[in-house]
Amino acid sequence: MSLPDGDKKMKTSSKVAAWLASISAICGLFIYVLAPDKTTPALILLAITVLNTILLGVSERKNLLRALKTRSAVHGTNSLVLVVIFLGILVFINLIAFRHNQQFDFTESGFYTLSPQTKKIIASLPREVRLTAFFQIDSPEKKLFQDRMQSILESSDKVSLSFIDPDKNPAITKQYGITTYGTVVLESGKKESKIRDPNEANLINGILKVTKDEQKVIRFLEGHGEKRIDDFENQGFSTVKGALEKDGFKVEKLLLLQSGEIPDDTELFIIPGPEKPILPEEQELIQEYLDKGGSVLLLLDPQSKAGIENFLKQWGIDTPDSFVIDPMSKLFGGDYAAPVVSQYVAHKITSDFTLPTIFPLLRTVTAIKSTGADTTEFLLTGANSWGETNLDVLKEGKSQFDEKSDIKGPVSVAVVSTREVSTEGTKEPEKNNKSDATANLKNIKKAHLIVIGDSDFAGNQYFNFSGNGDLFLNIASFLAEEENLISIRPKERKNSPLSLTSDQGMLILMLGLLTPSFVIFIGVRTWWRRRRL
Repeated sequence: MSLPDGDKKMKTSSKVAAWLASISAICGLFIYVLAPDKTTPALILLAITVLNTILLGVSERKNLLRALKTRSAVHGTNSLVLVVIFLGILVFINLIAFRHNQQFDFTESGFYTLSPQTKKIIASLPREVRLTAFFQIDSPEKKLFQDRMQSILESSDKVSLSFIDPDKNPAITKQYGITTYGTVVLESGKKESKIRDPNEANLINGILKVTKDEQKVIRFLEGHGEKRIDDFENQGFSTVKGALEKDGFKVEKLLLLQSGEIPDDTELFIIPGPEKPILPEEQELIQEYLDKGGSVLLLLDPQSKAGIENFLKQWGIDTPDSFVIDPMSKLFGGDYAAPVVSQYVAHKITSDFTLPTIFPLLRTVTAIKSTGADTTEFLLTGANSWGETNLDVLKEGKSQFDEKSDIKGPVSVAVVSTREVSTEGTKEPEKNNKSDATANLKNIKKAHLIVIGDSDFAGNQYFNFSGNGDLFLNIASFLAEEENLISIRPKERKNSPLSLTSDQGMLILMLGLLTPSFVIFIGVRTWWRRRRL
């Protein structure tokens, strides 16, 4: 008994349905890839594919059921189920990764990882910042900048980025005054800033410029042999000046006897390593500034002749004439009289600060009891260090710890003193008068005085060593009430591309071709052998 023709071969209608389903599926896929905005034609072709697939399944249901009962179909079904499960796992992993976005930077110097300071600034932006980048559309510099900006864009919804090709948009380029490829324009409110080298540090500095409504002033005292902010030699403070300006501060120098006062707009007054006496009338001017709620940073070197010891004691700070000795400093390749400080007491200045700092020459600075002053020792040298008070022995290079006269380590080398001051007289609020009490609280400010037993650590020679620069800038940011700047700042990122010779490149190319080819050959050979069994 012979089978009907319909059971021996596929019907003509089924063949037509199969071809239509295949052609419509391929055409729909091409349209979706090449023109994703053309949704209507893609949906029509999808509908044609589904209808023809259903028609093919209905007309060939007997053949399909018979084919599904064969051994090959069972093995194929099992393989299909495993593939579907595997794809389901991949989809599930991708959904988790999409909901919990996490990036991993495996570059040598963390090229794509934002610094802690950048993260803090981006997270606390007061308003939206628009970045317009002028790159050629296919330039490698554009791709590098786009990758670098990805982390910033994902960290805040207040930062937006758009690209303009100067060659294709000359009118807009001229409107912004752009003359160099790779320039980035930052806009926020009515402020605008241009950056020609858009690395992380410059981008953050630009963001600070356009989002800050006021520029706080920091002044440096001169006239007593202090470190100068216009001195570019090793001992100078020109690097400090540049770093503060990058953080958005206005930096000026002040000759106190000439000015007769510390101007009211001074957010922070810095005395960087005085070598000559600060006169009593100058100390009175500094006290008046503190009484108004000002902030002072004093960098006092060993054997300084500043003559300000009694003034500091009124603020609960003692600076005994000494040198800090630390034998462990030699392990870092330094001198025993150049301690490396890595112990930080919990304070806003040192929050999450782990970088060691080196002090070329350092004196002891300790906290003592004082009326109305709250003092904290926040920098300590190692347990094996001590404060050497016999300076003659030190000159001979035979310093040894003396329990009777020396200061046992860990030695405090930096103290912050805080005192509440009234800016509107001393009127006491009456009892049960809440309005007077509230008004009086508004007139209370906090005056800060920080003393560190060295000034060279922030000089041009040592500023960029390990945590020196970050520590100084964190102290300045705390005193200037810019706590969002207290963190580890972005360092210079090194992009280290892999350079290969022509022979090495050819070897990698051959390995890239031969390895998958060998795998495919083994797979085809195994399939062919099993097919013949």
